[in-house]
Parts: sequence; C-alpha cells; structure tokens
Amino acid sequence: MASGHGHGAGFAPEGAPIERISHPKLSLYYGTYFALLGLLVVTVVLYFIDLSKMWNWVGWNIVIALIVATVKAVLVVLNFMNVKGGTRLIWLWAALGFIWVLLMGIIFLDYQFRPDSTAWEWQSLTDRK
Repeated sequence: MASGHGHGAGFAPEGAPIERISHPKLSLYYGTYFALLGLLVVTVVLYFIDLSKMWNWVGWNIVIALIVATVKAVLVVLNFMNVKGGTRLIWLWAALGFIWVLLMGIIFLDYQFRPDSTAWEWQSLTDRK
C-alpha cells in the first residue's frame, strides 16, 4: 500500500503515481473575496449608468455586465471550487461546464433572433380542415 497522507493515500497500488492536490493559502480566499466585492460594486454602479448615451449602441450595459459576471464566475470556480490546484481531470470538467453554458447561450440567441412564424401558432381542433 502507498504510504503517506493526503488525497488518495492508501488506495493506490504500490508504485503507482498519485497526483497530489495543492491547497491554497488563506490569503488567496481573502483576495478573491475582495475582488468579488469590487466587481459587485462595479455591477451596481453599472445599473445606474446608461452607457448607451455615452456610446452610440444600446447593448453596452448588457455586454459589460456579462463580462463582469463571467469574471466573477471564473474567480469562484478557480479559487473557491479549488480548480486552480486540481488535477487535469478537474480542469477538463470545469472547461466542459463553461463550454456547455456557451452552447446553451448560442441556442437561446438562435431561438430569440428567429423571425416570427405563424407555423408555430396554436390551432384548435375545430380549425382543422
């Protein structure tokens, strides 16, 4: 049996490589917490500022808000969910989660920007010919 303590200790066959998971220091959690608080302030300030009046495009507020939300999500996933110090398999699953969210967003955008069609309207049984 493999000796030592930590993740996977005692469960690997003798001589098998064991990937050790590094645990972050407490200062990383505090830094992430204060970064999230700063991004929260940015989000609240953006709510009260209409960026479409500064620049000639209506979608600036939502674009900036989505960028801030993505940065917050990456901070939480990397630091609080310990993906940053995780194995390659954990990185793969985290990346697949973001790819899944991206694909769902593309599907919702496709659905939103389709032209209106009367082919999808509800037809009662009495209207059938």
